[in-house]
Amino acid sequence: MIGGRKRVLYLCHKNADPDALGAAFSLREAFGGDLAAVEGVSKTGGSLLEAIGAEVLIDPSVEEYDLVVVVDTAVGLQIGDLPLKDYAVIDHHQEGDLLDGAIFQIQRAADSTSEIAWEILDKSGIGPSREAALALLVGIITDTGRFKHAQASSFRTVAEILERSDLDYAEALEVLSRVPTDTSRRIALLRAASRAEIEWKGEWIVVTSEVGAFEGSAAMTLVEIGADVALVGGAHGDLCRISGRARRGAVLAGLDLSAILEEVGRAAGGSGGGHRGAAGLEAPGTPKEILAEVRVLVLEALAGQRPHGDGDPSP
Repeated sequence: MIGGRKRVLYLCHKNADPDALGAAFSLREAFGGDLAAVEGVSKTGGSLLEAIGAEVLIDPSVEEYDLVVVVDTAVGLQIGDLPLKDYAVIDHHQEGDLLDGAIFQIQRAADSTSEIAWEILDKSGIGPSREAALALLVGIITDTGRFKHAQASSFRTVAEILERSDLDYAEALEVLSRVPTDTSRRIALLRAASRAEIEWKGEWIVVTSEVGAFEGSAAMTLVEIGADVALVGGAHGDLCRISGRARRGAVLAGLDLSAILEEVGRAAGGSGGGHRGAAGLEAPGTPKEILAEVRVLVLEALAGQRPHGDGDPSP
């Protein structure tokens, strides 16, 4: 499907994370082409790129390629609604407006897109380079929250990667330890805590807040310090970005942040999705208005339910 195309681009979503970059890099190494991301990469993604010595194109001209393989998302907004012609989708999420127009799609429910990439390489009889194996390993580790939310299949994939490469698991952890914690991020987390609005219903604590950046990290921090569900929003030009995180107990009680944020995002003229315990949306509107809508749906989903599990936060 990819072979035979003269110019192939593996395109990652905005603020590309290690899972997107790991999957895209390994496919590029196996089948040839260029690696790219929309707008930029995350700090963790940057640490991975440095470790494997890879360069990524930012906002390339997609018209120059015979095939664009969109990796780790099937949502047009996540790639800036680029005017794609001949394209494919490889993704582990269960939503996406890009699926209908794709030449082909490889999409299934997995803990990470890196696992799907590994399966593609395995079925193609291609042994990944050391760098590609490391990239896939880091992608799986980060997207499973360091295995706190991993299925058995994720552990099997990691075992296969380690067995077929000369990697040590510690090398992947070393990549993650290099991620810098800059002052602006620390300030954003503190502001999120200081601006937090707390709603306590029954045994559930749902917290909302607003920051100018690092919404995902801020939501994770709020969960770590006591929230069952944290929703953090920020204004980015004409768009609002919301990141949601939930404790495992809330997910086991039936909460699905991916479904809620997809619903609200689509209704607002944008898009949303992710995982049951970690999701986001981007849509026109103000953070205050959209946060209020999401909070109502979260509380409705948890109404009458009791916490389950050990309460570990989702990634």
